[in-house]
Amino acid sequence: MSVNLPNGSKVFIGELDVAKDVTAASNASECVLSVASHGVKVGEWVLFKSGWGLLNDLVLQVGAVDTNTITLKGVDTSNLTLFPKGGGVGSILRVKTWTQLTQILEWQTSGGEQQYYDFGFLEEEKDRKIPTTRAATSIAISVADDPNLPGYKAAVKVSDSGNEAPLRLDLKNGGVISYYGYLSVNKTPSLTRNEIMKTSMDFALSTNPVRY
Repeated sequence: MSVNLPNGSKVFIGELDVAKDVTAASNASECVLSVASHGVKVGEWVLFKSGWGLLNDLVLQVGAVDTNTITLKGVDTSNLTLFPKGGGVGSILRVKTWTQLTQILEWQTSGGEQQYYDFGFLEEEKDRKIPTTRAATSIAISVADDPNLPGYKAAVKVSDSGNEAPLRLDLKNGGVISYYGYLSVNKTPSLTRNEIMKTSMDFALSTNPVRY
């Protein structure tokens, strides 16, 4: 058993580099991508645009590199049912910069609940249910208001662009969670007498988070 406090955790907003073609993706305990002249270093992060739906639009860490290949840390693609041979090609976009979003007061996740389809047979007196999809997930972020901070400026830039962006949460215990989705910033701060001014941000996840 172990418990952890979030105190000391850090959040970063990513900016993506240009896309580079993935010409092959291996079926292995750690997936190897063939990318010519990729320029990626060990420990860096990439957004993977893949023909494999389970990996498409995930922000993944690079565990090893060679001249024209990169290995995705902890990404097991050996199951050919889930990852059909030859189906993983696409492109990668390196996260070229991470800007820390500082002065976070609250980080609240909502959604992600399992959805079900309820049904029953005529001859039975009890209903049944089977799982379908999961509800959309979002993160509500409350930040102490300061429009001059680099993190605030990075958040507004992403929000104004209307495009998806990477987000990274570094936990104090050494764990890391990466996200990809839409970040929206409410530029009007909340004001309550005798309390600090707060800015509200919302991050809507486009894909599942990746936890290391």
